Amino acid sequence: MSSPGFRSALASRAFRRLCLAHGVATVGQLVLTLAVGVHVLLETRSGVWVSVTVALAFAPYAVCSALAGVLADRRSRSAVLAGAAWVRAALALGLVVGTVVGWPVAAMVGVTALIAVAATPSFPALAAATPECVPDRDLPAANALVTCVENVTWIGGPGVFGLLVLAGAGTEGAVLVAAVLFVGAGTVAMPVRLHRPVRAQPTGWLGDLVAGVATVARRPEIRRPMSLAVLDNFLYGYLVVAIVLLADTAPAGDSPLGLLNATLTAGALASMLVVNRFTRGDRTSAVLVVTLLGFCATLVVLGAVGASALGVALVAVAGGTTLVAEVAAVTLLQRGTDSATLARVFGIYDQLNVGAIALGSLLAGPLSAVAGPRGGLVAVAGLGIVLTLPVLVGQLRRRAPGLSSAQTSGPETSSSWGSRRTSAATSVRDA
Repeated sequence: MSSPGFRSALASRAFRRLCLAHGVATVGQLVLTLAVGVHVLLETRSGVWVSVTVALAFAPYAVCSALAGVLADRRSRSAVLAGAAWVRAALALGLVVGTVVGWPVAAMVGVTALIAVAATPSFPALAAATPECVPDRDLPAANALVTCVENVTWIGGPGVFGLLVLAGAGTEGAVLVAAVLFVGAGTVAMPVRLHRPVRAQPTGWLGDLVAGVATVARRPEIRRPMSLAVLDNFLYGYLVVAIVLLADTAPAGDSPLGLLNATLTAGALASMLVVNRFTRGDRTSAVLVVTLLGFCATLVVLGAVGASALGVALVAVAGGTTLVAEVAAVTLLQRGTDSATLARVFGIYDQLNVGAIALGSLLAGPLSAVAGPRGGLVAVAGLGIVLTLPVLVGQLRRRAPGLSSAQTSGPETSSSWGSRRTSAATSVRDA
């Protein structure tokens, strides 16, 4: 038997296909959004319309993801992921026709928003499908790969659009390429056959959504890692804007903005080499807390030293620690949630985290205007430490010698925030 790691996780044909399909569809999503944004600008010469276009292309993730998770809990997760790609392909082909016949701008923006709504089930479906495709020991590596695919495709999508523009493709051509990518994603995911989750007490859509929210609220082995993940993403959203503001304070002609952003990504990618080792077994919850504290502490020091050479190195550390914390949180959620509600939990997770990133980004400007870019970063990161330390203290107390077995058992005090899931790929039938 091979040792846990990326090679072992990628040995699952189903996981490879679903992960690839999600990545290809995400590239198509970004290409389409940017293409329509450029089309709207050319048609209206209005920055407001462009802002509305881009906002409506991303707002569904913060509004509809929880309901999208309900869908992925009522159907086969692989079928949901493939279906999300096929629906986007059909709508994108409609947009191609719209650009040719001259649809009104409002119609183009509306269809683009519908495509974004159709995209929201993709991540909850993939996150819930991963434990069905790989054994428990490979979950950290698989989650790291999913996170890498998310990061690379969100970065690579604008690059693909840029290449299309350089090649002379107009709006019609770029949207057509996006439609082809959606078709490719659906084709890749379609052969995977995962069973539909077993539902103990079938209810309506609203009942399923309420049950998912109640699961997150009532079960500490789910609530705690999700709360820490939301904090991690809030700080990340703040950092993305803070990097721009820190770079702006550098001496004229010596802006390190490009270097800081590249280093942030490089640190995150480098951490993938060790994340599966750090997040094995029962230590995953401790890794989440420690790496989140490390992320906060790194931001405090970064705020103290600013955009210096040391600051560049600290940004790399920040990129690595935030990714490890996210992978650990996702792994804990997969291990602590039953299969029937897993997609709903990840729909809520996605919705809260997108909102947290947006909130952190929105707060960075006003707080920096009051306390300065460096002072604002120190204040926010210090708040992160204050919120995370009690969790670490609680873990240390639960692990302290002398506690009775009654005190250390049960979901409220489990040191691993939930039992280990041992779902192997027995339910996977690759066609």
